[in-house]
This record gives sequence, C-alpha cells and structure tokens, in this order.
Amino acid sequence: MFKVILAISTLLALTACQTTGSTPAAGRAGEPKTDYANKPIVLQTSGKTLMRQVSRDRWVQIRNSTKNEYTRLYADLGAGEWAAATIDSRNYLQNHPSDEVALTVLSLALTMRQNYSLAGYYAKLLDKYHPGNPEVKNILGLAEMAKPGATLEDYQTSIRLFEEAFNAAPNQIASGLNLAQLHLEMGNLEGARDVYHAVYSRCDKCSEAGLGYGIAQARLQSYAKAEEAFNDVLSEDKHNAYARYYLALVAKYGKNDNQEAIDQLSKMLADTESKNVEMQRKANFLLRRIQAQVYGSPKDKAGAQRPVTKKTAKPISDVKADEIEKALGGNGGSD
Repeated sequence: MFKVILAISTLLALTACQTTGSTPAAGRAGEPKTDYANKPIVLQTSGKTLMRQVSRDRWVQIRNSTKNEYTRLYADLGAGEWAAATIDSRNYLQNHPSDEVALTVLSLALTMRQNYSLAGYYAKLLDKYHPGNPEVKNILGLAEMAKPGATLEDYQTSIRLFEEAFNAAPNQIASGLNLAQLHLEMGNLEGARDVYHAVYSRCDKCSEAGLGYGIAQARLQSYAKAEEAFNDVLSEDKHNAYARYYLALVAKYGKNDNQEAIDQLSKMLADTESKNVEMQRKANFLLRRIQAQVYGSPKDKAGAQRPVTKKTAKPISDVKADEIEKALGGNGGSD
C-alpha cells in the first residue's frame, strides 16, 4: 500500500572533512551547493542521492587515498556503493564486533539495499551497544513498514519511530522525509504539510521537502501555496521536471486553467537540460491530452492559433484516482 521512498541520513560529509581536510568539489548544474561540512548527506532507497555535497568521484578518491578505516567505510556510502559498504563493514566487524561506525555503516548500507529486516537487526545491535545513535529509529521505522503483511498498527509504530528520530537531532532530515511521506500516504495532509515544512528549513531548501510540501498543499486545495512551493523549487533548480509537472497539474486540476497547464508542460518539454526521460514522457502525454480536450485533437505546431478557454474540471481532490493520485502520490525523488 505504501511506497518506501526515502531512507537515511548520515554525517559522512562531516567525517570526510575532519579526516581529509578536503573542500567541496564544484557541483554539477542543478545540484544544491551547500556547506557539506555542516550538512548531512541524504540518500534514497532507490540509490539516488537527494543531497550530494561531494561527487561520487571525490568519495572514491577519498577512499583510495586514506588509511583511516572509518573514512573508507563512510566513503563506500558516499560513493553509493552499497554492496562494498556491506562487505567492508562486515569485514571490519569480524575484528571489532561492536564497533559503532561499522554497525552504523552496515545498517545504512543494508537499508539502501532495501534489506530492511536485516538492517533492523543490526540497528538493534547498534542501539544495544551504543544507545542514542540517531540513525537507529529511522532504520527501525523503515523495517516496521517493510514487514510482510504490515498492518495499520505497524505503520503507526513507524510514525512514532520516525518522529523520535526526527526530534532526536537537528541534522535529521531523512527521518522527517519518511515521516512526512507516511503522513501523506495515510491521508494526514496537515501532518505531512507541517513536517515537510520543518524539513525544508533543515535541509537548506532541498527539492524533496519543497515538492512534498507543495503536494500536501495541493491536496489540501491550497493551490496558491502549492504553486509558491513548486516555484521555490524551480528557483533553486530551474530544470526540476517534477516541480514543473506539478505546476501543470495544479493549473489543470486545481485552477481549471488549461492554458497555464499547456504553458508549463511546453516549457518542460522545451528544456533541453532536463535529463528526466520518464517525466518528459508524462509531460508529453498530459499535454496531448489537454490539447485534445481543448481543440478536439492534439494541437499541431503548424495549426491555427485558437484561444484556449478555461474548462470546467473536477476539483483536485476529486480526481486523486486519476492523474493527481498517480503523479502526486509520492514526492517523486530527484531528477
């Protein structure tokens, strides 16, 4: 029933900075440029990075040049090499059975591989030997959600664990994203909105929190605030396909403004810098659908220009089973 989208946050960057004295590499276009020494790295269970302050190549360089075992373990995670992190941390644990760093890395690596039951097992060991580790409850929350035949009570337990993790430390971001996503999936829109807003201030305006906040506002029919949130995401990342697509959905199904929806989708399809093929496909499909509704057939670029009128459409809350549910059912992740 529920999609587990977001997983873990670690203090990898802080460790790397302390042990290597490195400075942040220049980010690629569209990536957030933040002070990685003071911010956590946040990852998804899909293996994509939400906030990557250090490039993968830089993490590999750090791993290959350091003799510090802890730094090597953290660099495995920073490089997104979950299997290597699992193997290396297990090897280290053979000689240091209760080591906190190795248990943390192993738990996180297994989480990123979506092996939540085993990740939960090591997280409990971590909590036993090193109580208070901020990653534990976030991992246990994911394990509860991923249990075979998970019930409403299990999801409520996950909510409690995510809340405890999020409130445990001001650098906890992923637990907040998990908490907000679960609230969103369970229909607690106000809760999702408030948590996403809190995460947004913690993560230096990361797009995932901004998108989630906008989605919650859209479902609450606060369309102006939803638009503001999606536009804020675009101000930080002008090539963010999700924000542009959600703006089109709000225009179409929230404001009943076909012309604005067409304009947003056209801008999205004209963006040659965006590499999100799946979202481009969705945008093209929705654009042709709206054009068919307005003109009677998909508008040909060489065809006559006709004024686009606002058509009556169902409120956004009434079409969740169609486009809104499919497109806004999750925060979409990063480009």
